[in-house]
Amino acid sequence: MNNSGYSKTAVKILEASLPLFAARGYNGVAMRDIAQTVGITAAALYNHFSGKETLYFQALEYAFADKVDNLAAELTTADHPEGRLRRLVAFWIDILGGDVILRALLQREMSDADEQRLRLLLDRIFRPVYEGSETIISALARDRVDGHFLFFAILGLVLSHYQLAPIRKRLPGARPEHEAVDWIAAQIAQLLYRGLDPNGSHG
Repeated sequence: MNNSGYSKTAVKILEASLPLFAARGYNGVAMRDIAQTVGITAAALYNHFSGKETLYFQALEYAFADKVDNLAAELTTADHPEGRLRRLVAFWIDILGGDVILRALLQREMSDADEQRLRLLLDRIFRPVYEGSETIISALARDRVDGHFLFFAILGLVLSHYQLAPIRKRLPGARPEHEAVDWIAAQIAQLLYRGLDPNGSHG
């Protein structure tokens, strides 16, 4: 995570607050809880963050900043559309599968549906990712499927893989590689790419 602009104590506060918010939700966490976890007084905590709302917003931005900022560069490093699609899928795997805390935060916010916090998620995460992947989504969708639908179908495929883990791991055919990021990304990308373009006409 990018520590730029934060003091060491502020970084400790941000990193300590994320699992608390993920486990209890925004309304279930008090500033004193965060201060106690970090090992500082509540007064010291307020020296770094003016209130819980400010801390929460900055914690979300801190958690997602590097992941979102790096995506555009990653999408341009692969020459072939399938490679760019795989990188987009891998991004969502990193968010929704590789980091349990981030997945819990996203799911809590979509469940709570607080307008201001959803706006932060939209502006800081979903909109930049959507806009950054618009070219590859449009190239894949063409006239076959709606691009907006395809974007969220990709997200849904990744999310369901992890949400259904307790069931799928107990069914015949489950294998250890089903938990590997590269394997999951390749499978989803191939499923989408071949389904949308069975003749390989994208190049």
